[in-house]
Amino acid sequence: MSQEIQLNPNLDPEKYARIFREVGRVHIPEILTPESANCIYEALTSEVPWQTNFNDDENGHTLHQDQIEAMTAVQRDLLTTHINQKAQHDFQYVFNAFSLSDARKQGIHQELFINQFLDFVNSEDYLAFMRAVTGFEEASFADSQCTLYRPGHFLTDHLDDVGGKNRLVAMVMNFTPNWRPDWGGILQFIDEDEHITQGITPCFNALNILKIPQKHSVSYVVPHAEGGRYAITGWLRKGTPPQI
Repeated sequence: MSQEIQLNPNLDPEKYARIFREVGRVHIPEILTPESANCIYEALTSEVPWQTNFNDDENGHTLHQDQIEAMTAVQRDLLTTHINQKAQHDFQYVFNAFSLSDARKQGIHQELFINQFLDFVNSEDYLAFMRAVTGFEEASFADSQCTLYRPGHFLTDHLDDVGGKNRLVAMVMNFTPNWRPDWGGILQFIDEDEHITQGITPCFNALNILKIPQKHSVSYVVPHAEGGRYAITGWLRKGTPPQI
């Protein structure tokens, strides 16, 4: 694939900046050119080496596909039970992921087209657009991970304000065509009374930006959901950018 990832040139950042200033989050449809979005979707569905991520005793845990395939049905059921039990009272998540930032640091899988996305979100064009929308002139770089939510996957409520990360906003760029809201996988925003104030259905070629800290979650994907909920998530950060 030789397609260069590009922002939609017709976007008006001030239009979305007004919304962001008012509510601390904004949904931007048609964020990329159609050609860029289609190439990313093709990469997400064909070349990404997905791993399974979940929380275990306050630490993130990753299982590679060959590890899961080596497990017996009983072992997989026990793992699912363990994950779900922890979700009853603690922060928990389970979904497929591939960290573009970690892969770049480790120098692995760099032949994949999808790695261009990390360069794209760290380009001056993208960073300038994000500064204009969010008002965070100190934003200096972004990190990224590909995510795939399948039936049974979820992300419980959290704030994203991890100490020392210097995160300014969270970014969720969706690449999910033909998704139904009753399949779950909804990006939900939660107020101080534990009410859901807004839910955003996964769609195709759209960016959701939310100021940190802000309580949000991704709802449980139901067993009969067709296909997967594809997105590339990350955080706009301040400070010294890493070597990418």
